[in-house]
Amino acid sequence: MLDSFSVSVCKMGFYRSQLESSACSKCPPHSVARQMGAITCSCEDEYYKIDSDHANMACTRPPSAPRNAISNVNETSVFLEWSIPMETGGRKDVRYNILCRRVLPDGRGLEECGPNVRFLPRRLGLSNTSVMVADLQSHTNYSFLLEAINGVSELAKDHAKQYVTLNVTTNQA
Repeated sequence: MLDSFSVSVCKMGFYRSQLESSACSKCPPHSVARQMGAITCSCEDEYYKIDSDHANMACTRPPSAPRNAISNVNETSVFLEWSIPMETGGRKDVRYNILCRRVLPDGRGLEECGPNVRFLPRRLGLSNTSVMVADLQSHTNYSFLLEAINGVSELAKDHAKQYVTLNVTTNQA
């Protein structure tokens, strides 16, 4: 017989996050409790949680690549615009990073854009789906990689980065 201070052990697939709680909770989506009496649920393979995610929040994964990317060149500036990824990974904190590379003469490879290239509003951690890239060299080919990230992207080391590439050629300055 259980007294008023005893609680039953949660069965597999359920957890009790606080000892004061008398009820077991079902593990959130994409997580499991593999043993009886669990106090937390573990994320399934390729799903993650960050420390600030609440115990009852689903495990999530990195987003897919941005979609419908377009560029508009105006002399030595380019306006890049895209749509949110098809799959946000189950999170609302999707951000975007831009990698700028200049194509070397005679197609000998790529090099990172120099420090004189400006990104408006910025190059990393963009919350909006557009950016203006200014002060590029005239008559030069550039390759821009647009990457979507979210709160668990850093935890997904084995997850291949998801990006879309835009290639542009600047005009005369």
